[in-house]
Amino acid sequence: VSQALPRLERALDRAVKLAADVLVYGKTQEAAPEPQVVTLAEALKEAAAEARIPAPGVKLVSKVAAADQVTADPDQLHRILVNLLRNARQAIEHQGERQGSTQGRIEVSLETVGGSSLIRVSDDGPGVPERIRERLFQPFAGSGRPDSTGLGLAIARELAQGHGGDLTLSVTGDQGTVFELRLPDAPKSRPRRKAAD
Repeated sequence: VSQALPRLERALDRAVKLAADVLVYGKTQEAAPEPQVVTLAEALKEAAAEARIPAPGVKLVSKVAAADQVTADPDQLHRILVNLLRNARQAIEHQGERQGSTQGRIEVSLETVGGSSLIRVSDDGPGVPERIRERLFQPFAGSGRPDSTGLGLAIARELAQGHGGDLTLSVTGDQGTVFELRLPDAPKSRPRRKAAD
């Protein structure tokens, strides 16, 4: 019984996650984002904790400055970051299971490009298998892992696009994977015209 208990707990966790993902995706439409200024380092810290990072053999390297900010719905940004970080951790752990030891690194950086904030989440895992790259963001197609619902990246991209941005697979191969989350900066308020005298 004591040996079966951890497997049962993992199976229950997967079932709960699957039910939650299906319910979230089953909504006809995500709520419109309510963008506000978010301190990215804080959002990253909270998302990493939920994604269980750091983990044994998995290190998080943040290239995000303490004062770096983005404009996004805080809850939706959290969901996107948790998904990307969890996927990166799982890829590294899966590679570690095959190699006999887990040693990996996840790096998060922020750059401003053409009026948008570009958040890069990279890992040094095994890369995304070629057979699933084309359908990676399709609901229920996903990563191809047996414990995956195939909804995480589909929902994350939908949330990014709801902000007027996007989530893309930028680089992948046997040296790792890079996802890019592009979020437009907040629209600048126009100066008010003075009324004619």
